Amino acid sequence: MPTDRPESEPRPRMRSTRMSWRIALAIAIGALSVPRFSAAADASDFPARPIRVIVGFAAGGSADLTARAVGQKLTELLGQTVVVDNRAGASGIIGTELVARATPDGYTLLEATMTTHGIGPNLYKKLPYDPVTSFAPIALMVRIPLVLFAHASVPGATLGQLVAELKANPGKYRYSSAGNGSPPHLAAELFKLKAGVDLLHVPYKGTGAAVPDLVAGQVHFMIDGPPPFLGHVKSGRLRALAAANPRRLEQLPQVPTFGEQGFDGIEAGLWYGMLAPKDTPRTVVNRLNGAINQALRDPGVVARFSAASIEVVGGTAEEFGRYIATEIQRWGEVVRAAKIQIE
Repeated sequence: MPTDRPESEPRPRMRSTRMSWRIALAIAIGALSVPRFSAAADASDFPARPIRVIVGFAAGGSADLTARAVGQKLTELLGQTVVVDNRAGASGIIGTELVARATPDGYTLLEATMTTHGIGPNLYKKLPYDPVTSFAPIALMVRIPLVLFAHASVPGATLGQLVAELKANPGKYRYSSAGNGSPPHLAAELFKLKAGVDLLHVPYKGTGAAVPDLVAGQVHFMIDGPPPFLGHVKSGRLRALAAANPRRLEQLPQVPTFGEQGFDGIEAGLWYGMLAPKDTPRTVVNRLNGAINQALRDPGVVARFSAASIEVVGGTAEEFGRYIATEIQRWGEVVRAAKIQIE
C-alpha cells in the first residue's frame, strides 16, 4: 500500500519499543553490577573494621581474662582490632540482650558463659531473647574445671570420709558460693544431690568475697575454680578434695576427680565461648571459628591459660551449639531437683 512516509524514516513506535528494550537491558545490567551492601555480600571482605566482643561481667574476672587473651590474638590474626566491652549486670542478661539485637554482620559478638547459656535459661523464665535461636554459635573456647575445697578443720581426708561425716551430721556444715544461681552454687547443689548430703548454702557477692570466710573457717566448703584457692591449699589452710572434671587437673594432679572416688556425674566447669547474632553469614562464622581455633593453639595463649587453670577446648560451631543445648538441659535438671528460685 502506498504511504506518504519515506522508507528511510524510522517508524516512531518501533523506535520507542527498541529504546525501551535497550534502556531496560541497561538497567538490568547495571543492577547486576551494583554492589549490594548486605552482610552476606560483605562477608568475603570480613573483617573490614574493628570487632566488639561483649562480656556480660565486670573486668578482672575469668570471663574478662579469657575474652582479652583471645581478643588480643584475634587482633593479630584478623588484622582488625578486637575490642572487649564489659556490660556487667543481671547475671549477664544485659550484655547478652545487646548482642541478640545487634546487626548480624560479625562485628558485635558475645562471650557466652555457663551462666548466660547454661544456668540462666533455667532460672529466668522471661529472658528478652532466646538463648538458642537468637544466636549463631561460633566456638567453645575454654573451660575452668571446678574443685571442691574444704577448710582444714573439716573432718575427712578423702571425699568418701567427708561424705560419711556430712551424712552423720545433716545441716551442720555450710558451703559458700559466688551468689544465688551462680555456677559454684549449682555445682554444690549437684554434689548434694549426687552424694545425698544436707548442707546449708551461704551466698556471697562474688568469689572474692567468699574466699576469706572459707579460709577463716566461717564456712566449710566451696566448689569453684582453682586460682583463688591454690595459695591457701599450699599453706595448709584449705584442702582440695575432688575435681569436678573427667580427668585430673594439671595444677592439682594429686587431687582425684569425683568419678575416681565413686561419685559419677559430678562434673562442672566455668566455660566461655563465642556467639554472634542469629542470621550472621556462614562465611563470617567460619572465618571467626578458624581464627579462634588458631588463637587457642598459640603457645603464648596456651601458657597464659594454663597458668590460670584454664583448659583450652576449641572445636566447630556445630559442636558448640550442641554443647549449649546439653548444658541448658543438664543444669535445668539440677535447678528443678534443688528447687532453686531466683526472684
